[in-house]
Amino acid sequence: MTLFARRGAVIGALAAWCGAAVPLALAAGPTGDPATIALVRAIAANTNAQPAVQITQSGYMTESSHVGTPSSFTFRWGFGGVPSGSVRATETITYTQLHGKVRWLVDVLRAASPTCPAGQACPPMAPIELFVTKAAAFAGIVDKSHGVVGCFEHESFKSVPYRAGAPWWSAVGDYRSTVTRGNQTLVTDTYSWADGQHVTEIDSINDKARLFSASVFHVAHGVSATQVGFSFAQHDTVLAKVPAPPRVTRCR
Repeated sequence: MTLFARRGAVIGALAAWCGAAVPLALAAGPTGDPATIALVRAIAANTNAQPAVQITQSGYMTESSHVGTPSSFTFRWGFGGVPSGSVRATETITYTQLHGKVRWLVDVLRAASPTCPAGQACPPMAPIELFVTKAAAFAGIVDKSHGVVGCFEHESFKSVPYRAGAPWWSAVGDYRSTVTRGNQTLVTDTYSWADGQHVTEIDSINDKARLFSASVFHVAHGVSATQVGFSFAQHDTVLAKVPAPPRVTRCR
């Protein structure tokens, strides 16, 4: 998939982006093994042709550990460290496609339980939902009693990790020869973020379905102390039915 950017976002009555510069991937190419590149392009085209796909991903995002009270929250992605007052979040990304490009996507963040002092109740941890189309991006807190977002805040595209309007999968980076394990073909490619951190991405291809099924990303330490190395992983599932997009009600 090749994740290109990382940022931190703060959402409240007014949404604002905070954080360091965005390390866009410096991945030219593709380069490397020609047979692997041809395979990746074919599998990418088939995966991008699926009407709807769902990804579960862990290790890429964090969110504040007080979501729900107060009714503001923070989240960020693409960093190895967890900021004070934040916890790791697992993502469920659902995206729909038309003509090989993402139409819209929803990313639901569910935080890991924070460590609470003995005898004290843990703060509420309501899920955060991001909704992104080609034209706009939104974020809101999922109401536990109804299971949907009561109202969304409008976001800039700089404040969300993913975009719509382009193919989800493409061949980018330097590719090695493939490795076969059972019914899976493993594809390894490497590239660097613009801040210098080196990324090794290992994608699993389901040989029977001819689809990407999982990925693991290993991000190396950078030159500065803040560029901490870390890993994250995702699993991909093609959905049998295209879901309806969220109904957006803007917060007043």
